[in-house]
Amino acid sequence: MRGSGVLLNISSLPSEFGIGGFGNETVKFAEFLKLGDCKWWQVLPMTTIGLGESPYSGVSAFAGNYLYIDPIMLRDSGYLTYEECDSLKYYGSPYVVDYEFCYGQKRKAVQMAYQHILQSNTDVLYTYTNEERDWLMDYAIFMALKDYHNGKPWFEWEDKYKKRDHSALGEFMKEHSQEVDYYICEQYLFAEQWKTRKKQINDLGIGIIGDMPIYVSYDSVDVWANPNYFDLDSDFKPNKVAGVPPDYFCAEGQLWGNPLYNYDEMKKDNYFWFCSRIERMFKLYDKLRIDHFRAFDRYWAVEYGAPNAIDGKWCKGIGRELFAIIRHKFPKADIIAEDLGIIDDGVNELRERTGFPGMRVLQFAFDSEVSPHMPHNYERNCIAYTGTHDNTTIYGWLASLGEDARAKLYDYLGLHCELEGGENSRLVWACIRTMLLSVADIVIIPFQDLAGWGEDTRMNIPGKASGNWRPRVTYEAIDRIRIDRLRRYNYLSNRN
Repeated sequence: MRGSGVLLNISSLPSEFGIGGFGNETVKFAEFLKLGDCKWWQVLPMTTIGLGESPYSGVSAFAGNYLYIDPIMLRDSGYLTYEECDSLKYYGSPYVVDYEFCYGQKRKAVQMAYQHILQSNTDVLYTYTNEERDWLMDYAIFMALKDYHNGKPWFEWEDKYKKRDHSALGEFMKEHSQEVDYYICEQYLFAEQWKTRKKQINDLGIGIIGDMPIYVSYDSVDVWANPNYFDLDSDFKPNKVAGVPPDYFCAEGQLWGNPLYNYDEMKKDNYFWFCSRIERMFKLYDKLRIDHFRAFDRYWAVEYGAPNAIDGKWCKGIGRELFAIIRHKFPKADIIAEDLGIIDDGVNELRERTGFPGMRVLQFAFDSEVSPHMPHNYERNCIAYTGTHDNTTIYGWLASLGEDARAKLYDYLGLHCELEGGENSRLVWACIRTMLLSVADIVIIPFQDLAGWGEDTRMNIPGKASGNWRPRVTYEAIDRIRIDRLRRYNYLSNRN
């Protein structure tokens, strides 16, 4: 079914607490989408965040990001007083996320809520633990141990904890039961709030497109709890790590540093961990984008400790076998394959075999004479974007184009005018209109493009270690969007 949507991460929403979260801002943004006759809201991974505040490098592939827990909802649930809630408010810039402030304040909020739950009704924690035990207990113990070791990565802990000695872990849980239960409470609050908001969003006719990173961080509960699933040596150091060779985004490639999977071990239990992860994702989202899908066909392996990703080798992935199992276990799973980057016949054949829609990005359309990203080359079974979270904005892209490429684009759009930014930018809206009129089943537009904003508001610069994932929007910015124009274009393209 044809439709359209907007890409805006939860962290970017307006809020009184320094970062967007599960407050009423989520419902208000869904109402904005409905007013524009959109059907989809795409977000970035809502699991924990890690180095550089990246949602693609969290400490758990299953646990939710506690920074999204809303203090006002905690107050309304009786877990905070009005005074406690007010003490958590942020009075700095509304345009960027202040992560240092939010880490401390949101943890404080959860701690206060936990104390209220201890005094009133701990049964909710026991019930939630039983429902999510497969991943939750490992997460809670891991995080309590991480606090105990002053934040050190698990591979630097004492051997008895690093190697998960059962008696040592049992003793730790007895001595630090409240610290472990705190992290259970954190995930319970995340789950309850998102369950409430997601139902309200879905009731408005808006579906949530989520995102799942293919890899997990080395310093993660997933690797600590399941070292046999990863390509590690006898001392738990990675043999090879993940990345991609030089491409559009980075001349030295991207060295992500994630440990690679030990697929021989995973195969022994029919890829139970991957299947559990897919099941978890569909508790959070209605449609799931799998990041770096190409690695399921072949993945780039780099020696651990290499300075960059230039020298690596392609290794065979397990996509055909894994997705056959996923299709059998989850026949209704609605998955998008992120098939960007270096794509060959093997990746295309795998995507076609699965039936998953791929991605097309306007900003890649004019890199060559014949490109699958040109709107007239789209197929119906694809998700088309003006740009992704890894791209600059459309306005930033237009400003950076060389004279020949810009002339070609202007001819394609049938519009020749001065380049101006803002919500009334004729060239930016011409790009959006062209995408909406394409045959692609779904078109996703980053909020920054609806607003006509520039390079300074992009979410991520691949290869940049810090300073990403910070842009936020305000209610004033949302109110300025030409929602009438978006609604009209959705009507013209039969997406409403």
